[in-house]
Amino acid sequence: MNCIITDDEQNSREALKNLLALIAPTIQVVAEAVNTQEAKLLVEKLNPDILFLDINMPGQTGIEFLETHGPLNCQVIFTTAYNEYAVKAFRLNAIDFLLKPIDPDDLESAIKKATTYKTIFTSQQLQATQAIIKNNHTAHNQKLAVSNSDGIHFLEIQNIIYIEASGPYTNFYINEQNKITISKPLKEYDELLSSFNFLRVHQSFLVNINHIKKYIKGDGGQLIMTNDHEVEVSRRKKDNLMEMLKNIALK
Repeated sequence: MNCIITDDEQNSREALKNLLALIAPTIQVVAEAVNTQEAKLLVEKLNPDILFLDINMPGQTGIEFLETHGPLNCQVIFTTAYNEYAVKAFRLNAIDFLLKPIDPDDLESAIKKATTYKTIFTSQQLQATQAIIKNNHTAHNQKLAVSNSDGIHFLEIQNIIYIEASGPYTNFYINEQNKITISKPLKEYDELLSSFNFLRVHQSFLVNINHIKKYIKGDGGQLIMTNDHEVEVSRRKKDNLMEMLKNIALK
């Protein structure tokens, strides 16, 4: 695994590098950044497994950076001397939050978390899941694994009513009451769930066709779902929706 360290203080960067060499010698520091602008470019270029991100930096804080550019394709571990940021950090689905001076045991625990998440959610596993889904066109008893700061949730696909993009987050609406929020973009689930009668009806909505109660006519129109939530339909997605609904009605 490799990482990028982002901190405006050189002493802090050096201290973290020394700790990593001692605690986790297999973690390679591939780059260092002194601000979030540099961090953004390096993450896009190097695709690290872990981003160590200081919070208090000139220009833009680490929290503001993740709110603006998240979710990232790497695990984020915040580092700071101020523990009042902890709640907000975990709401942004950071893998961990380390207080300076960093305790070696805390760093070791954070690395273990990052390693576990990487093992569970690799691109190879996503591709394997896609292959399984493409060859199995029934949602009955099939489950989708999604992770957030609470842990890993195994959702029965047939119970997912719709999925909503909300800034850098994605909301899964399950049955009548439950909502689960994760820090992955909606587009990751578009193709993955298409074989289960899920359809993208709007830039912000992916719906389970089996959970539509009513279609309300309009420019694009609206859907009333089985949890009585209203979902907007965009004009350019309307024809696809009508065709899919017609095919289901004829079965």
